[in-house]
Amino acid sequence: MYTTDKFKTEWQCLHHPSMNVDGDVAFFYQLYGKLYRIIGQEARCFDNNKILPFLLYIENTVAVGLDGVYEYRYRSVGDVESRWCNGFDMSINAGSEVHNLVGRTVADTKYSALRQWMVESVLSGDFSRLSEMLTWFVRKDKILLQVFPDLRFRKAMFMRLAGNRQSSNKMLWADLAFNWRDKRGFSLADTITKEFRFKTSFVEGKEKALLNEAAKTLDVIQAERLDTYTVIDQRDERTFTLRHRDGRVFHDVIFPTPVSEDMPSRYLAAQLVTYNDKTYVSGSAVWIDKGTLPVWNGEAVWDDIHKKEQDAARRTYFTTMFGKRISLYEDLYTIPKDPEEAYYADMGIYFDEPNIFDFLGGKPNGRVIYFGG
Repeated sequence: MYTTDKFKTEWQCLHHPSMNVDGDVAFFYQLYGKLYRIIGQEARCFDNNKILPFLLYIENTVAVGLDGVYEYRYRSVGDVESRWCNGFDMSINAGSEVHNLVGRTVADTKYSALRQWMVESVLSGDFSRLSEMLTWFVRKDKILLQVFPDLRFRKAMFMRLAGNRQSSNKMLWADLAFNWRDKRGFSLADTITKEFRFKTSFVEGKEKALLNEAAKTLDVIQAERLDTYTVIDQRDERTFTLRHRDGRVFHDVIFPTPVSEDMPSRYLAAQLVTYNDKTYVSGSAVWIDKGTLPVWNGEAVWDDIHKKEQDAARRTYFTTMFGKRISLYEDLYTIPKDPEEAYYADMGIYFDEPNIFDFLGGKPNGRVIYFGG
């Protein structure tokens, strides 16, 4: 079992360097100790290294519930808690003890250092802080990584364009953070916005006001996926006016790093994000020559990538916890046509598998009862 100091070091390393974990690290160390005791006494396959990733899942649930959204929305994620318990081959009683411990923790815990860091990043007015927060989830959140499409095709496109791994990675992360949308059509920022608003029902005072303000700020973010632009004006070494390939003009676009007066060219490929009434280049910009400009067709490029991602998903299958074999395409891209089934599917209840309504005596009365959110 980790000492307090060792746990704090490991816990901090699992978070973004700009996030201060001091506010609740003692709480999570106590929770770590309780899980360690249960596993040590009951598990047939003990592995201390698996406890911290599960603590991150609990922390996420306490902070915003982001992982839970995707856990319910996608069958390929499955029941995270049950899968974690099964990995230790623990008894039913021990699994029940873990379930109760997690339930009490989520219900009773009000403060979250993770939530505070997220809100501060959104409200900072600093686009780099907002971007760092969102891309940290894109790079590190294990649940979110499971619901992204096959990224080989985006990676290859960004690599061909950028020419080096560091820049191409930045462009990929920015794309996923701001432009990727789940099967319900929501971006990562959209989902965080919804969860912030949901959390306002459980907090009071200043934090409630800050969560509402952060949700409003995220609500009006606008993102442009990778495409080509022409520089038509320059205010200073970091501020340019750009004309999109389709003719739209973006004034006073702020670049992440200064550009010398001797620009490589007047043409570039970039992703743009409008945040707090200012427009920024998201990730990295790639300067291109004039000959490349008419060749690049953003719609065709993205249509081809999306088709390849969906074709890859059609060829990949998984088995649900109830033994149903379905394609990843069905999970990542489709929603039940029946509105009632679609509503319950987003809560992790599927009518083609055993569910809570079987236990209660059958499907609901042919109508959807909305519980809010």
